[in-house]
Amino acid sequence: MARPQRRRSATATSDAPAASGEPSRRRRDNLPRPAAAVAQPASSIPRPSAAPRRRRNPLAALGRFEPRWIADIVSELKKVTWPSWDETRHLTIVVSIVATVVGVSLGLIDLGFGWVIEKLLF
Repeated sequence: MARPQRRRSATATSDAPAASGEPSRRRRDNLPRPAAAVAQPASSIPRPSAAPRRRRNPLAALGRFEPRWIADIVSELKKVTWPSWDETRHLTIVVSIVATVVGVSLGLIDLGFGWVIEKLLF
């Protein structure tokens, strides 16, 4: 995408020298261009050796289409302080116990309410 050009306002500095006699900052001196490269004859161009060619990855072009947010996720995951194996095992056991206790409690409450509704309505 091309950058839009900025418009100069009427009060912007001109290319004329400033009142102090110094050239303006925006003015550039014409510098000589570098000489054009001289074309070499085809016989003097070095050719690559007959080394075996590497196979190209056919999926390498897909790397260009990778969205930036995936790279952001990967960089953030590298910054994470991951728990140790002991912490992971301990917290897994705690979650399992709490889930079992809550499940059994809710099951007993459901059975109790079911028994009460059955006695009252039927």
